[in-house]
Amino acid sequence: MPENSVVVNLKQFERSRRAQVSAEALSILHGCRDLLIEGTTRVLTRQSEAMENTLLAMADRSPLLDTRNSYYSAQGILNTRANELLSACKDAYCQTFNDFAHNREKPAGGELLELSLLDDQDFEITLVIDKATSRLRYNCAEELVALDARIAHLLSRSDLSENDSPLGPRVLCEALLDGISRMQLEQAIRIVLLNQFDLVLTTELAHIYQSINRYLIDRGILPDLKVGAKSRAQGTAPNSAGAAGPAPAMQGQTGGDMFKLFEQLAHSGSAAGGGGAGGASAGLAGFSLLDSLGQLKSGAMMLPGGGRFELPLLEAATIQNVLRSLQQSPVMQAASPLDAVLVDAVAMLFDVVFDDAAIPDHLKAQIARLQIPVLKAAMLDRNFFSQSNHPVRRMLDAIATLAVHLPDNEAGNARLEAISQVVSRVLDSFEKDITVFDSAAVELEAMGSLLEETLEEIVDASLQQDIAQIKQSERAELAPVIVHDFINRALNKEQPVVDALREFLRRDWAQLLTLDYVNEGEQGAHFNSHVETMRELVWSVQSKADMDARLMLVRILPGLLKRLREGVAEIDLPQKLSDRFFATLVILHANAVRPNAQPVPLPDITPEAIEELAPAPTAAEAATSEPESEAAPEVEDEFNLRARALNKGDWVEFHYDDGTFRWARLGWASSVKNTYLFSDQDGMNSFSISQLRLADKLRRGEAVLVERKSITESAFGKLMNLFRQKLGHA
Repeated sequence: MPENSVVVNLKQFERSRRAQVSAEALSILHGCRDLLIEGTTRVLTRQSEAMENTLLAMADRSPLLDTRNSYYSAQGILNTRANELLSACKDAYCQTFNDFAHNREKPAGGELLELSLLDDQDFEITLVIDKATSRLRYNCAEELVALDARIAHLLSRSDLSENDSPLGPRVLCEALLDGISRMQLEQAIRIVLLNQFDLVLTTELAHIYQSINRYLIDRGILPDLKVGAKSRAQGTAPNSAGAAGPAPAMQGQTGGDMFKLFEQLAHSGSAAGGGGAGGASAGLAGFSLLDSLGQLKSGAMMLPGGGRFELPLLEAATIQNVLRSLQQSPVMQAASPLDAVLVDAVAMLFDVVFDDAAIPDHLKAQIARLQIPVLKAAMLDRNFFSQSNHPVRRMLDAIATLAVHLPDNEAGNARLEAISQVVSRVLDSFEKDITVFDSAAVELEAMGSLLEETLEEIVDASLQQDIAQIKQSERAELAPVIVHDFINRALNKEQPVVDALREFLRRDWAQLLTLDYVNEGEQGAHFNSHVETMRELVWSVQSKADMDARLMLVRILPGLLKRLREGVAEIDLPQKLSDRFFATLVILHANAVRPNAQPVPLPDITPEAIEELAPAPTAAEAATSEPESEAAPEVEDEFNLRARALNKGDWVEFHYDDGTFRWARLGWASSVKNTYLFSDQDGMNSFSISQLRLADKLRRGEAVLVERKSITESAFGKLMNLFRQKLGHA
């Protein structure tokens, strides 16, 4: 026996014999076949360029030469032979479908427990198919529940297993791999291409299945079964009207009832995920899957009758759902139905984690090491499925949350090593005591809090200069309007001011106020001092009817004139224009203290002389004559709302045309011009973006909000709906 061989069941997916398909049913099936394969190839053709960009980006990031070469080779195939490749995939699927339609079975191989050996390459292909199938079925759960029911009805069968449908994800994935294999490519390249096809179809296949369900409804195949045909844009309820849903007591169930739901699934014999428990089988007497899982820690699991099973070796950089391998092994033939459901549920949890693009691969590899301990904990403590603050779930959530603090540098590597040490301690010490996970969760949560606080301090310090520059830039834009408003308030319309003084304030003194506002803002000492000087100046030239006002003018005049001269010097007012202004001011002050007397006429200054001496009009002066028109109102949609709802400390993932992306943390948001200032994972590099521009990037998919929510809570929410549907349709 080869050293690395694995024992598997040859007839795990054996199909039961089918009656001859009628001509009418065959015609409808062919229509479904065309919708599926044409829709699939159309999607893959449309996304060909995007897959190429992704492969190039993955090649650039890969540290291993062989892996890089596989990515480059796969990209080359898509670039030069995409049509040939997709045509081969289409032919392979059609051939598989025809075999089904004509009742041509794969060769049978003996009894259910018959075992055989697969070499490492075949085993790797099997795992790739399993993962791709699981991911597609998970994201198309509602559509497939309805589709499987309609196909079973069309074929006059009482049931149709999820891997037995000619339209199911497994048949499609196997056909795609068959088509890729016809190109005579190396196995590594075949796997890369299948993974890319799977990732593209993950978000698109549900829509194709919806169209097939509508096609069957239009032809009278279970038209009252509404599940799976409604547009996803409108949303669908887990138990739609007309579906053979669970009992009323199950409506509105929460995660607290998940374990009870699993028990009902096990009892009904509808265990999901392709496990070999056989649904209604009670398992082999004397065999305990929970006790046997501990054997995997030290090597192989011993099976009743002398067999043995080993999981694939998880290396440091491996991201592989080994629980799927466990499901495909003879172990599940001996397990109870409830154990089979639990294995499937935990395996699907890890599928969700491994598919989460927000978690970097090197962190997923650490989470992958915890698969067997998490499964054991879930079997030991049913609260794992109901309590969001369960120690195991807290640990997984804490690891996922640390993703934003792992930049690709020395500091990030050190943090990853610290996480790895915590995971190793759990692997070494966990047997049956759940508190091991609690202490690990506390340590990881403390690590996250410390990193967040440290990053906050670094960002606050490093962004000060950038914040000051943005504020100054924003004040420069606002200065004309602000200065114009202050000058208008100083020029009290109830007491008219001579044109000479009005022109001086709006043309010359406005320059000084603008400089002060840009440098310091409205609360700046210089700005407020010069505003007060402007107000005193306007008051000083008003007529003084009583002695107290005249005495007040005498007291403030020396200081006022001094501040005015300092101000005009600061803006470099031309000397001749300055002299004329102060000469005019002498006359204005003399007239102000001459009650009931003929005022002294002001010197005659022609507009041409003023234009020749005066500097160019300032932005503030322009604002007084031609106010800016209001900007067009922004379109209010969900993306603007998302951008506006961002708070300091929130993370955004920015995507670029070359397929790369980076995470950025919001360090500061301006309340004046809605400018956002982001920093990288280290807090050392920053960039600014407007709220409207960020909303546009969100709208285009060039930016994605990194939600700091519980990955386990999100996964269990989807699992709950999926298993409800399975039980309701059982």
